[in-house]
Amino acid sequence: MNKQRLEAFSDGVFAIAITLLILTIRVPDVPPPALGSALVQQLPQVATYVLSFFVVALYWLAHHRMSHVVKQVDGTFVWLNMLWLLFVSVLPFPAALLARYPLQVIPIAVYGFDLILVNITGLFVTLYLKTHPTLTTVPIGKEGLRTVIPAYVWTNGLYLAAIGLGWLLPWASYVIFAGVLIAVAVRYAKILYPFTRTVKDG
Repeated sequence: MNKQRLEAFSDGVFAIAITLLILTIRVPDVPPPALGSALVQQLPQVATYVLSFFVVALYWLAHHRMSHVVKQVDGTFVWLNMLWLLFVSVLPFPAALLARYPLQVIPIAVYGFDLILVNITGLFVTLYLKTHPTLTTVPIGKEGLRTVIPAYVWTNGLYLAAIGLGWLLPWASYVIFAGVLIAVAVRYAKILYPFTRTVKDG
């Protein structure tokens, strides 16, 4: 398999995952006088959709930037990439759980664990590229890992904290999920290609 076919397949998976997220939001089947209150009741579903949309979008951006340094692929890389896509494609299910049962422990835990699994798989992909420099346009050195690995550590640590808080302060779990999303988005806005430490001026 060449790199272009894998990228095209991966982009399709991300696009489908984002599309499936909207299916959790349905038009209320209520009489017109009750439409307003029905829409208010759907706010948790809308919030979960928006959160999950941008989570998948950031994973797509991470995948795109990883692909920037990949010049060719081998069998192991292909299957690591597939495993990464597996956990991304699963996200609409925990998102639907979270939308239907907001502030409940189990949906928060399932959602958080899936995000952790996506991150762990992404870390494995990074480490594999580090140990197989023939697959990359530029070898991923120690400096590149110092940029990438801490992000995996603190994001997964915060996701674990969000899961734990689901038993005590479930609303705080949502704050953590949203906070991590914003922090990673800001970080990606500053660092163009984390593997090569190409940073915007300023």
